Amino acid sequence: MIFVDRSRLKKTIYGGVIAVLLGSLVDWAGHSMDLYRFDHMSWYLVSILYAAGPLFTAGVLFFQYISPNRLLQAANIIAFSLTYLAVETLLVNSGGASYQHWHYLASLGVDLVTFTAFSYIGEYIVLGKTGVEVQNPESRISRR
Repeated sequence: MIFVDRSRLKKTIYGGVIAVLLGSLVDWAGHSMDLYRFDHMSWYLVSILYAAGPLFTAGVLFFQYISPNRLLQAANIIAFSLTYLAVETLLVNSGGASYQHWHYLASLGVDLVTFTAFSYIGEYIVLGKTGVEVQNPESRISRR
C-alpha cells in the first residue's frame, strides 16, 4: 500500500472492496466450470490469500488513477489488464495453476471487459459523475 494516496482512501477503498467481490466471483465461476485448477493449494485458500492482498490493493490503486480523460482511462485499463495477464501467466508457468479449458487470450478479454466496467463504476464513486452528460445542441453550432 506504498503507492496509495491516503487522503483519497475514503473513496478509493471501495475499489478494493469491489475488486475483491468481482475477483472472487470470477475465480468461483472459473473453478466451477473447470476452466482452470490450482495444483498445490485448495481453491478457497488461494482465493482468500489473493483477494486479501494483491486484488484489494490493485482495486484501490485502479480507483485512485481513474481519470476523466478517456485516453488516460483506456491506458489505465490496458495497463491493469496486462498486469493481471502477466501474474496469471507466471502462476500457470510456475505450476501453481493449470488451464483445463481456458487460454491466455480469453483471460485478456475477460480482464479488459472487467476493468472497463470497473472504470465506469469508479467514475461514479471517485469522480462523482451522476449520469450521461448531454451537451446542448446550440453550443455545438456556436463553436463551428
